[in-house]
Amino acid sequence: MLSNKLKEKCNNLANYFDKPAWINRTLFYATIFASITLAFIIVFGIFNLTFPNFTFPNNAIDYDNERYLLSALVQSLAATIALVITLSLVAVQLAAQSYSARVIDVYKRNPDMWILLCIYIFTIFYGLGLTKIIGLGILGNYMEGAIFVAYFMGFFAFVCLVPYMLKTLDLLKPSTVIKLLAEEITKEKILEALENDGDIVEKDPMQSIVDMVNRAILYDDYETAKNGINAIKKSITCIIKSNHFNEHEEKKMSFYMFQHVQRLGIHSINKKNEESTNSIIICLEELGHEAVKQNRRWILKDAVTALGIIGVKAAEEELKITIEKAEKTLGKIGVHASEKRLHTGSINAIRELGKVGTIAVEKKLYWIEVIAVDEIKKVGVKAEEEKLVEAAIEAAKKLKNIGVKAIDKEREGVVSTVSKALDEIRNIAIKNGKSQVAEECERGFNILKRNIEEMWEMQDRAIKRKDHIKKFKWRKITKQIDEVLHVVKDTEEDDHET
Repeated sequence: MLSNKLKEKCNNLANYFDKPAWINRTLFYATIFASITLAFIIVFGIFNLTFPNFTFPNNAIDYDNERYLLSALVQSLAATIALVITLSLVAVQLAAQSYSARVIDVYKRNPDMWILLCIYIFTIFYGLGLTKIIGLGILGNYMEGAIFVAYFMGFFAFVCLVPYMLKTLDLLKPSTVIKLLAEEITKEKILEALENDGDIVEKDPMQSIVDMVNRAILYDDYETAKNGINAIKKSITCIIKSNHFNEHEEKKMSFYMFQHVQRLGIHSINKKNEESTNSIIICLEELGHEAVKQNRRWILKDAVTALGIIGVKAAEEELKITIEKAEKTLGKIGVHASEKRLHTGSINAIRELGKVGTIAVEKKLYWIEVIAVDEIKKVGVKAEEEKLVEAAIEAAKKLKNIGVKAIDKEREGVVSTVSKALDEIRNIAIKNGKSQVAEECERGFNILKRNIEEMWEMQDRAIKRKDHIKKFKWRKITKQIDEVLHVVKDTEEDDHET
């Protein structure tokens, strides 16, 4: 139990020292200095106990020898720091070429290099000054102690190279760079970037991570792409949860943030990288649900719009897995928005599903078109249950549009699914006494029936030999619609008699 607590405290201390803030790293190097000092005290204590004749200082100084040693120490320190800086700049250049030129700021903000440089500069100039005054009797009896400080600082400077190199190597990892860049995605930094949009500055806090993700997608580095997408998601989620901004700021930031995410999705689709695209869709799904929870209207709108654009692009490229993921995500967000009575969110989800579904029908993507219809029905049903009339009417309209397009493309299965979805929404609307929604569904039935009849009339004129099997299927759908319309007519007559 005690060992676990001690281990936990040590881990917390290590995590604190590892943070890239100036105070954390300064305290880290100060701890190293204190540790070395303690080690020297212990060593000298052991020498005093072991060798009774050992004394410090003993004032027996060979000035020529000390001057030579100090000169050698200063030269070695200067050569070492020159080599370290050169290698550090090469590492920065390689990182800039591998990730993005904007990651140079990460290395520039790294406190370790500047702290190490200060340690070396102080030690070198201290050694040079001591070399100049040695043998002049300026410090008197304190000269041996001053020389010992020079050796001690030289030892400390060389020891500091170890944590510096480890930190530099850690900074070369994409995950570390992404983590540091993600900390820059804040409300203040985004608003500052938007205010300076017309100036030639590099203040876009998201662009660096976006560049890294785009490059990772290009080279099929799924892990780096996923890490970058997750970092963006976490940063935007923190902004959404903060609630420290007004509606105008929300609108500006939302458009800015989701434009970046949307471009990532389009780039990923263009490269046929479905794994990365699905990660982006998951990111948008979580952000959309968070926007619903926090009642953030503009963020919800832009998240849904980005999903719709990605879904449409995936449908154009016929990436079925991605389309299905986008459709189901839009459906989930739409249902969640309906549950929270956010009618604009429900309507936007329905509209984007309608766009994706229409293209899926045009491309004749089997089962994808049916999923779009099913998701629109789910949102429409939930909207009707929550008495969101506008959203329910929008669902009926989009179902009708997909049905008309399906008739034009002779997709009888889709038309059958559309008619069943319209019937389900209409039945709930009748129970809730929503005549507007029911009338819109009935209007959709009539348009579908008329289009089917017109289609077969045109085909009868065009060809003599008819496809009896297909015609039977269409007649079955027409009969299904007729039954619904007949029920509607009987209901109206009963109401009139009553």
